[in-house]
Amino acid sequence: MFTFAHRNPEMLLDRTSTALVLADIQNEFLSESGSYYPMIEDSLRANNVPDNIEALLKAAKEYGFPVIHSPHYYYPTDRQWVAPGGAISHYLATQISFVGRKNPVDLEGFAGSRADYPERYKKYLQDGKTANTSPHKGASSRANDVIKQLRMRRIEKVIMAGPVANICLEGHMRDIIEEGMEVAMVRDAVAGGRNEEGDAYLAAMINYRFFANAVWTTEEAIGRMKAVAASA
Repeated sequence: MFTFAHRNPEMLLDRTSTALVLADIQNEFLSESGSYYPMIEDSLRANNVPDNIEALLKAAKEYGFPVIHSPHYYYPTDRQWVAPGGAISHYLATQISFVGRKNPVDLEGFAGSRADYPERYKKYLQDGKTANTSPHKGASSRANDVIKQLRMRRIEKVIMAGPVANICLEGHMRDIIEEGMEVAMVRDAVAGGRNEEGDAYLAAMINYRFFANAVWTTEEAIGRMKAVAASA
């Protein structure tokens, strides 16, 4: 019987071609007011995810690594969708006000909403340097400009984190890997829920081990960023 025992190759960071990529740093996922928050609350706490995300942001800013953030928004016009699409994205877009905004150019009602960023992260995400991309509408980055933002910065190595390990974050990871970039996933800066089939966090960790070039802790990721910056 063939057994595939994957061992992640040693991914080495580079000062000029490495970026931190985050998805869904929004109240919907990371604040108690969010509708998705109860699904991942236990996992967020178990892994200390909110603090670890902030630690990664702080390190990226301190050591000079670009930050790309992919938010998740739906607009009232998305309720016009009639194609089934993926079960989750279709339901979220058409049935509930999930990460809802009035429209792409009007911020009325955005501040403090479930689509907004948690206050603790705004100093990093709204510093005029972070690239907050157009929204992803499903799990992946196919519908927004994450890949464009990475390519225009000549990024080849990516460190990734975010609250929904097995859906949006994994979708983004797969897209970025398919574009030929190396990806390191930060295992304690992600979370997952549970359903009748099992633990989504564990499912994500299994897939990360098959796909990603590295799976690090927050401490390891920050240590590597610091070392690269010190040697520059």
